[in-house]
Amino acid sequence: MIGNGLKEYMKNLGASLVEFADLRNIDASLRQNMDYGIAFAIKIKPSIIAGIIDGPTEEYYDAYNEINKKLDHINLSCVEYIKNQGFSAIGQDSTYVTSNDNLSTPLPHKTVATRAGLGWIGKNALLITPKYGSAIRISSVLTNMLLITNNPINESKCGTCNKCVKACSAAAIKGMLWNVNVAREELIDPFKCRIKARELLNKKIGIESAICGKCIEVCPVTQLYIKNNVE
Repeated sequence: MIGNGLKEYMKNLGASLVEFADLRNIDASLRQNMDYGIAFAIKIKPSIIAGIIDGPTEEYYDAYNEINKKLDHINLSCVEYIKNQGFSAIGQDSTYVTSNDNLSTPLPHKTVATRAGLGWIGKNALLITPKYGSAIRISSVLTNMLLITNNPINESKCGTCNKCVKACSAAAIKGMLWNVNVAREELIDPFKCRIKARELLNKKIGIESAICGKCIEVCPVTQLYIKNNVE
């Protein structure tokens, strides 16, 4: 199958996770008339995540940006691979248009990822994967290439855990459990998160960028990844 070759190709380029999604139950205009989505992720080293116990670090900032570059490379390579097979593809890389009104995109990477069964959305509005928790960066590609898709995940597995809620110094996380009908704004206030993250990073390393990571570090699933992985 073409899809199997594509998954192996993307992992050889550095993707830690790759799964395929059936997007046909999503409005066609949001998925740009493409029926399938490719969700992929790159893990962040456990030692880097463990290091942000007291807030964002320069090491985390550097890893965040370096992984984004790698994701963009994989994204572009994936699109080229699909087009060489005679199909259409649209890469939703880090330059993908974002609305400044609500800090959102028409079809978020996280939506493609949950449709592809990579994980669920936590109370912090981030994707949580069973293997890496939320210690990942994600991206996605839309295509009309027929793919064997994974089962979607439609509900949160966070249960009664509120560690990210309590750890958020911006008080941006509202504590609500996610399902496919829950909007991001019901989970978090993205503006509170953005403002506080900029403040924290600037205070710690003198750089103004909305990167924090505390809610990632405290997540029990992420902590299990940190505990069990040897670099």
